[in-house]
Order: sequence, then C-alpha cells, then structure tokens
Amino acid sequence: MIPAAFDYHAPDTLAGAFALLEQYGDDAKILSGGQSLLRCSSSDSGRRPPGGCRRIPGLEYIKEEEGYLRIGACTREATLDRSELVRRKYPILTDATEVIADPIVRNLATVGGNLAHGDPANDHRP
Repeated sequence: MIPAAFDYHAPDTLAGAFALLEQYGDDAKILSGGQSLLRCSSSDSGRRPPGGCRRIPGLEYIKEEEGYLRIGACTREATLDRSELVRRKYPILTDATEVIADPIVRNLATVGGNLAHGDPANDHRP
C-alpha cells in the first residue's frame, strides 16, 4: 500500500509545534515515535521520517512529582520498561510494557503516541 502524499514538519520547540497545529488545524497529526504512521507510510525504499516531536526537548521523561508519576508524551515504551522508578514503585507498568510488541517497536513507540492514537489494531500482543 502506498499512502497519499503528505507534508512532514519536525519542529524543535513547543512553540513551533503549536504554530503548526494552529496553521493546519484538524488536518494536522502529531507524530511521536511514528510507529503507526510508519506502518502506514513505509515504502519499497525503506525510507522513514525521523521521530517528529521527539526532537522537542523536555517531552521524554519519567519522574515523580507531588505524589504522581509523570511520563512525558515522547517517552518511548523501552524507556518506561527500563525505568528503575517504574520497576520499583509501579511494577504493573513494567508488566504492561513487556507485552507491547517486540523490542524494535518498543524502541520507537511512545507512551503518548499509543494513548493518543488509540488504535485497537496496534502492535500489542495478547
């Protein structure tokens, strides 16, 4: 399957990302790790776009603040899986990340992207 052509923008600041969202409105889609988009847009050339919003500093983190676990939108599933904080205090998340697809997918897919995309056919194992 060859998808329709689309414009690709990779802002490196939140302000730049917000400006693009305002400019393109409902036609804009935010790319995080690109796992779903890459599945839809891969071609025979094997070329893939870089990781979209992952270029924006400060969107990949795992931390506790004021009694809450905070996970940045561009935090990769593999990062979540390796987090000592998550393993120690939130082991159910570790259990969940271990069944998400395979290591290659976990190194690309982001927590925010999986939540935002909400694809029931996503590459998760039962």
